[in-house]
Amino acid sequence: MRVRSPEASAALTHAAERIGLPVAQLPGDPAEVTGLRSADGVAWRAAGGYLTTLIAAGADIRLHGASPQWFANLPRDVTGRDVRLVSVGEAPDLVGSRPAVAKLADEKHPAFSAAWVRNADDLRNRLRMARLPADSTLIIMDHWLDLASEYRVFTLGRQPVAWSPYLVEGEEWSPSLRTHRASWHDEAAAFVAMMLAELPDDDVPPTAVIDVGRTDDGRFAVLEVNNVWSSGLYSCDPDGVLRAVLAANDPDCAARWRWQPVPVLGSF
Repeated sequence: MRVRSPEASAALTHAAERIGLPVAQLPGDPAEVTGLRSADGVAWRAAGGYLTTLIAAGADIRLHGASPQWFANLPRDVTGRDVRLVSVGEAPDLVGSRPAVAKLADEKHPAFSAAWVRNADDLRNRLRMARLPADSTLIIMDHWLDLASEYRVFTLGRQPVAWSPYLVEGEEWSPSLRTHRASWHDEAAAFVAMMLAELPDDDVPPTAVIDVGRTDDGRFAVLEVNNVWSSGLYSCDPDGVLRAVLAANDPDCAARWRWQPVPVLGSF
C-alpha cells in the first residue's frame, strides 16, 4: 500500500489489521518493489501512476473497476450532461465551435487538468501545450455543472460502502465538513444506490469510486468515476473503503472490468 495521506494510510492499515490482513508499505521508488504479485494474493493500493510504472516494468498487478467508457455510457439523466470518450486527435472536431469541458479519461497529468474550453481552437492550444501522447483519451462534456456541493462514494456491486462530502458551499474538505448544515452526503449515497439498482446485472462494476454533485435546485449528478485503489478517502469509513479495495483486487472479476493503464502517463 502506498498512500500520500498519512491519515488515510493509518486508517486503512488499522482496518486491515482488524480483519487479520498484513500490510506492507510500498517504497517511494517503484524500482525497489520486488516479490509482490497479484497471483500470490497481494492486494494493491497506490497512486495510479505508481502502479502504471510497476506494470510497465512487468509487475504482476491485476486490478478491476469501472472504466471511463462505463462512465461515458451512463444515461444523461444520471450525468446531467452529454459525455463522450474520444482520442486526443478526435476531440477538437467533436468540440467544434461550442464550449465544452475536457479532461483526461483515466489518468492525472500536471499539464492537463479538467478545463473549460471555448472551442476547438482553444482545446487544440491546450493539447499542444500539454504535449499529450497521441493515443491519450479524453472525456468531453457539453457543459460545466453549477454545483452547491460534491461527494465521494465508494461502491461494492450495487451498494455504497463508504461516502463523504469533499466540497460544500465553497468549503473544501476538512474532518468537520461532514457536519456542515448543507452537506447531503447520505442522500448522495442513496442517489448512487438508486442509479446502480437500475442498471442491468452485467453493467454493474465490481467496485468503483463515484463522485457526485448536487446542484442548487437539489438534483444529483455523477461527475466522474475513479479507481478505488488510488482515490482519497476524505471522511469515508475506512472499513468500507478496504472492502472496495479488496474487491478491486479480486482475481475472479469479469475480464471486462480489468484495468488497462496508460503506461506513457505513468508517474508518481
